[in-house]
Amino acid sequence: MPDTMEQVISGVDEISDNATDRILSDSRLDLSFQCDPQGRSYLAKQYYTFPFHICRAQYMDKALPGMATMYMQSCSGGIFKGDRLSTTIHAAENTQVHVTTQASTIIHRMEADFAHQEIVISGENGALVEYLPDCTILFPEAKLKSSVDVTRHPNCDVILCDSFLAHNPNNTAETFSWFENELVIRNSDGQVDIIDRFRVTGEQFFDGEAAGSNPYMVHGTFALITSSKDIDELCATLRLCPAPSDEIYAGISDLPNNAGCWVRFLATDGVASKKYIQTLWSAAREALTGCAPTNRRK
Repeated sequence: MPDTMEQVISGVDEISDNATDRILSDSRLDLSFQCDPQGRSYLAKQYYTFPFHICRAQYMDKALPGMATMYMQSCSGGIFKGDRLSTTIHAAENTQVHVTTQASTIIHRMEADFAHQEIVISGENGALVEYLPDCTILFPEAKLKSSVDVTRHPNCDVILCDSFLAHNPNNTAETFSWFENELVIRNSDGQVDIIDRFRVTGEQFFDGEAAGSNPYMVHGTFALITSSKDIDELCATLRLCPAPSDEIYAGISDLPNNAGCWVRFLATDGVASKKYIQTLWSAAREALTGCAPTNRRK
């Protein structure tokens, strides 16, 4: 993959011991899930402020009828300069939760200041948590700091994806200013298993270090975090997912501390990216549960 980003993957970097200490307070969405006596997951607690909005949990997975599907929605039309957005998702013991967005999230032009969004996920024993938002779209002069922090019990499985698309609606040479991203995976004792960080400017993303311009508009990370399956077999399964060579450029590897496996990919456009993520998600879910997921409506 073109080396256009500075990145760190380790289990020893110094970082806050308590993810919730770093939660931003301007705009919040807090979701907490429990299991009812029949084993169906439900939204037990919720709290949100503008611009967040949520509806009731949906049950649309035929293979896992007790899985709660939640759509995160926004009333603001995107993320603007100065926005500080925080989301917490807690999955109690044996819950099955799928969290996604109603559509892609637009990051608007920012002549000054920047925006920060933070996602904090925690999963207890036996939980299955899927966090699969649609792609983040970076408009010209967008400046975004984004972080995903996951704390999980050893018997909690997590599937997540984080991707961004560089887009200029005016079809000029302008691009986003910068994008800073961090993914942290911790065990239930608070010890860090994985840290992945990168920071890239629009110029670096499109030009890189190779001759000629970058034909890929989308950058994505897909992670399957689990301690219950053989990691080599999981990597082999994900490598079988079809990825057209002219639309997707991907690399798949195991993660440090035997925490699972992941995929780093580039895509020519949002359509190719979405298809590839759907294929990875289906393969990952089937590897964990024995059943492929039911597609969600958007």
